[in-house]
Amino acid sequence: MGDTKLKGIYSNGLVLQRNKEIIIEGTDTSASEVVVTLAGSSVTAKVEGGIFKAVFPPMDEVFDTELKVEGTETLTIKDVCIGDVYMLTGQSNMELPVIRTYDLNKEEIEAEDFEYVRQYRLTPDLEIPLKGEESICKLPENDWVKASGKGKYEISAIGFYAAKRIFKEKNVPIGLILSAQGGSNIESWMCEEDLFETGTKEEQIAPFRGKGALKAYVDEGNKKTAVWRENTIDKDFSIEEALSEGVKIKMPCIIADEFFGSVWFVKEFDLDKQIEGECLLRLGDLIDADVTYVNGVEVGRTEYQYPPRKYRFDSSMLKQGKNVIWTRLIIELGAGGFVPGHPYRLETSAGDIDLTGEWTMVVEKITEKFKPNMMAQNIPSALYYASLVTLKNISVSQIWWCQGESNADFPEGYDKKMILTFKKMREIFGEIPVVLVRIADYINPLKDTHIPDGWKKIQELQDLAPTYIDNIKVVASPAPDPIHELHPQNKSGIGAGVAKASMDFK
Repeated sequence: MGDTKLKGIYSNGLVLQRNKEIIIEGTDTSASEVVVTLAGSSVTAKVEGGIFKAVFPPMDEVFDTELKVEGTETLTIKDVCIGDVYMLTGQSNMELPVIRTYDLNKEEIEAEDFEYVRQYRLTPDLEIPLKGEESICKLPENDWVKASGKGKYEISAIGFYAAKRIFKEKNVPIGLILSAQGGSNIESWMCEEDLFETGTKEEQIAPFRGKGALKAYVDEGNKKTAVWRENTIDKDFSIEEALSEGVKIKMPCIIADEFFGSVWFVKEFDLDKQIEGECLLRLGDLIDADVTYVNGVEVGRTEYQYPPRKYRFDSSMLKQGKNVIWTRLIIELGAGGFVPGHPYRLETSAGDIDLTGEWTMVVEKITEKFKPNMMAQNIPSALYYASLVTLKNISVSQIWWCQGESNADFPEGYDKKMILTFKKMREIFGEIPVVLVRIADYINPLKDTHIPDGWKKIQELQDLAPTYIDNIKVVASPAPDPIHELHPQNKSGIGAGVAKASMDFK
């Protein structure tokens, strides 16, 4: 029995680019040809080496159609549209989902659903081919998510706030291909030839070449992290017994004493009556990973620094009289704690309880220095193969780019790298416009008292991009409040800027 499959992106809810040639690709292990039908038009495509490619002429916008493939098996992709498709790429501020902006934009988010704004999340299959080989990465088999109901919470915030405005103006289906990866540097998006031109050496890529090599490195890093974190546990430790040796500390603050290991922070508070309803514990931004308890019961945990801690729990866990919050924090970077400027409070039906001020700090265990592997999205060319080459033959109308934070420590040559990156993207996707979102101001709470010069240099080079890259527009990111917030919630204004820049292209 044969097997007929489509490339991962051709899935339910699919949005294809209007007014450009449409290519539908897939595999069939037995048939010599397949018939592909889209919006009532059919194309017969030969199957060569198990692969088929059906080519359709440009079409106008279409709402609510189907894509059917008849080969060894018959596949039907439902709820297909033809409209405008945008590729969203870069790092975490483009990746950041709508739900992370909910506090600031609740009314805007809930005001309206957008069934014809949809996102395909490209979770990368990270593989770097051997020299001379074709890309060995595959597109993930993810359905497109609609910007309606809770589905909108998953969508890129910048993408959502821009796309909804564009949809209202153009009234055509909008597809967002989200390929951004948190923490990625620009080198990971570049092809090898361009990397070598800008100073990267073959030995920086060679260890990760070949099927499974990069994945093995990632797995090794994950195991290393798990072992190190396991080593932060003192099995004989009891927070109740250790409290007598605790140190009073005014929170929020950062502990910066070359500390690696686990530490507890304890806050007591009193209630004059029993609380009813749901409670929300806001613990701002913690560095790095935490597990938090209320009266000895876990209410939430976060495995890394950046997400704001918002832990919901039922008020039945509280009691009249004394209550206690325990936060166990794993510090990986030699410094950590509660980042100033963020909200630290318990929100209840009876009012808010301020959690700033005096806490008790207790060290559980000091460990050896943490030495993590590089993130996969920092490996040169990794995302070029996984998130760009895999999209070859997928038509898009524009590229929206938000990246630069991970290059701020070494900004030299960033302009040349942008030139080469967008040149290569346009070789893949055609001579399409680029909307560049400039990185926002940021002060690292662990090491800086002002915006670093390297950060400012990246901002300057991004502002100047229209002088050295054709057909590009730059959208500024307002300074966040607090300035220590790497992922500010103010994405609606940025999305409005992206929408305007996008629609200003002729």
